[in-house]
Amino acid sequence: MVPVDFSFQGKLNNVQAHLRQEINFKPAGFEELVHLEMNELDHTVSPAIVLAVSASCTEDNDKSEALAGIIQFIFMANKVHKLMKDDEDLPEERRQFPVLVGDLLYGKFFLELCREKLLLYLDPLAQVMGTMSQGGISRWLSRDKDLSGDEQLKIIELESASLTGTAARLSAELAGVSLPLQKKLESFGWELGLAWGAWKEGLETSVIQSILRRANDILEEISAESQIELRPLSEVYQYISGELNVGYKASEIGS
Repeated sequence: MVPVDFSFQGKLNNVQAHLRQEINFKPAGFEELVHLEMNELDHTVSPAIVLAVSASCTEDNDKSEALAGIIQFIFMANKVHKLMKDDEDLPEERRQFPVLVGDLLYGKFFLELCREKLLLYLDPLAQVMGTMSQGGISRWLSRDKDLSGDEQLKIIELESASLTGTAARLSAELAGVSLPLQKKLESFGWELGLAWGAWKEGLETSVIQSILRRANDILEEISAESQIELRPLSEVYQYISGELNVGYKASEIGS
């Protein structure tokens, strides 16, 4: 595991503490209802992308932590819904709880939008939720097929890259940067999510390295074209590429 020491670590800690508080359901705990395995990357990647973009684009944005939590609620809800099984020998609660808990997490995301007065982002977030669901449907329909690497990447784009790309773009929009820079940051977040998803699927190292190389190229373009603080973006890039452990080390831009 790569040691995590982001320059925005305090904000990330706040987000993760808030998430733990919000999913502490009563009278039952979250773990009692669903067995959701979350590794370090699952807990970190999506909120870290939001916070890295925000820290790069503005000195202080009190809405960035809220947006990071909202994005993570969507990630977790989608992951919980994937736990749904239709095996005949499953007890009823194992069938129902992933549906109910996933729906509750989606409700938490909407509640946070309302609380934080971020309802203007409901449309793009609803769209990305739909895109992620399309990915899940595509995965299910192709479950008995031997997919090529490109076909697998198409599904990963829908399920993973769409969320991390949207997370980066909305964070940039919240920070008030130009539309061209928003699009560059969205592409950066997209490639990070794609590399992460490709790694989870066990795709070839060369494929993941190629995706990370594209993400690094985007960072270099941003460095050449804008005056934003690149250190937080470089940190999240180095963290993800280090955790994926595929032997590709980029130039340390902004460090």
